[in-house]
Amino acid sequence: MSILTSKKAKITIGVVVLLIITLAGWWMNMMHTMKNGDMSGMPCHQMMGEWMGDCEFDENGEPIVDKNKLHQKTGEIFNEDTAGLPNLVPTETVVLNDGDTYEMTAEIVKQEVGNRTIKRLAYNRMIPGPIIQASKGSQITLRFKNELDVETTLHSHGLRGEDAFDGVPKDMGGKQVAMRPGDVFEYKLDFPDTGVFWYHPHVREDYGQELGLYGNFHVTEDGYWNEVNKEAFLVLDDFAENEPFYKDETTKTLMGRFGNLLLINNQEDYKLAVQKNETVRFYMTNTANTRTFDIELEGVDMKLVGGDIGRIEKEELVENIIIAPSERWIFEAKFTEAGTFPIEHRGETIGTIVVSDNKISDSEQKDFSVFRNNSSDYSILRNNFQNLLAKPADKELVIDIDMPSMDGMMDNMMMNMGMESDNGGDEPHGEEGIEWEDEMAMMNQMSNEDSVRWILRDVKSGKENMNIDWQFKKDDLVKIKIFNDPNSMHPMQHPIHFHGQRFAVISRNSEAVENLQWEDTTLIRTGETIELILNTTNVGTWMSHCHIAEHLGSGMMFNFKVK
Repeated sequence: MSILTSKKAKITIGVVVLLIITLAGWWMNMMHTMKNGDMSGMPCHQMMGEWMGDCEFDENGEPIVDKNKLHQKTGEIFNEDTAGLPNLVPTETVVLNDGDTYEMTAEIVKQEVGNRTIKRLAYNRMIPGPIIQASKGSQITLRFKNELDVETTLHSHGLRGEDAFDGVPKDMGGKQVAMRPGDVFEYKLDFPDTGVFWYHPHVREDYGQELGLYGNFHVTEDGYWNEVNKEAFLVLDDFAENEPFYKDETTKTLMGRFGNLLLINNQEDYKLAVQKNETVRFYMTNTANTRTFDIELEGVDMKLVGGDIGRIEKEELVENIIIAPSERWIFEAKFTEAGTFPIEHRGETIGTIVVSDNKISDSEQKDFSVFRNNSSDYSILRNNFQNLLAKPADKELVIDIDMPSMDGMMDNMMMNMGMESDNGGDEPHGEEGIEWEDEMAMMNQMSNEDSVRWILRDVKSGKENMNIDWQFKKDDLVKIKIFNDPNSMHPMQHPIHFHGQRFAVISRNSEAVENLQWEDTTLIRTGETIELILNTTNVGTWMSHCHIAEHLGSGMMFNFKVK
């Protein structure tokens, strides 16, 4: 396909589903049963958000899908036996000084979920892993050991350190040999920025991260944030029960792996105890494989104060925060009334804050009415902002998808069915350009890295993914334009991450961004065009990719160099 148009027909989501049904080998049976107005006798599947066929449902009303019918696999799955495995332990905060060494092990553990015991993966037997607290400007050593059943590395997400310790394996263009089970590697980590960052594997993220391999770095600096009474970490995740992982391939590459359990700090019933009139600063991280969260504190003002890399330009009150995989947002809230306040995702309670009548004294209260202006953090951009907006992009990317072997079949199929082959392309797919749930579970279940290839395409050269070879100079301000094509075979949102650098989005859909935030990841919705300024402060070879774990597994990545 060309970048913006195609000689081949664009397809609707419904046609894609029908094609998959055809390829699954039971299209004729479906036609027969549909003529009779009945879907019984069909394997359980989902079409346009509705479950059809012979479905069994659990006590929560969720369908129990027969995976052997939806995804015919012969490959070996990872062992799920929990006999003899150690239990999880509570997450701890570890305070490290400049020059300290900390021992960390990635290992297999077990966890009680409901009335059964399941396999999980953890750092130092914790999910989330230990909160590693260090001061801005310090350096530490993580002596990391792999005791998993898969190769791994440790990626320190958002840190602007050395590329040798970035955790990207050599087969992805990085500098580290992937660690086999039993291997030990020492990571030298620098902390040049204040804020909240996180760590996770960069080999089979879809498997390791989903099963619990994630944790936060907390980089502190005196006087940097507002004064508060308490700080809390909210690590958002979802977890898919009864979903096997295959050793030889990444699956669910179309939509990514959605989970049916929504978690805060690996808990379905997260609770935080707060005293009346306390002000709390929340450090929020989304570690889910693909789910975008929409977080709201019902009945409580939320003051947005920061994000991925440090403070936001102007603190402001917000009603909700949309947070994509790998993003961090930092907000504060003052609880002036006693009671129970839900933490909600799109109306669903995923945690609670319990405010007691035992209020703090007047002298202990913090002023919540002041809204800081941190414009000096963005002077490098604001001093030349209009010129940055007006100048042509230095680099342009288009987000696209390829489904090998489908193009040739599609035209014939639609002609035989008498259907048009244009999806219109003007309206974003999904509410607000975001697919909040997996509404095509059957198609997603059948997809893998061979059947779906997500694409980042360089507009100027036409190169895609790992064939892109960008080179920049140190301390430059590179303008990059990214378009998320709504006419692709499956348009959806993508959180795009740049390793080792910081950037700020300066426009969305040709409208200038009024409140800047230094980021390492930003969500690009269906049909959206963004312009960002990449501040190339860090020499080395670095990666950029979609942070939906299954999209990374299907090739949606490239490397760039800063010299």
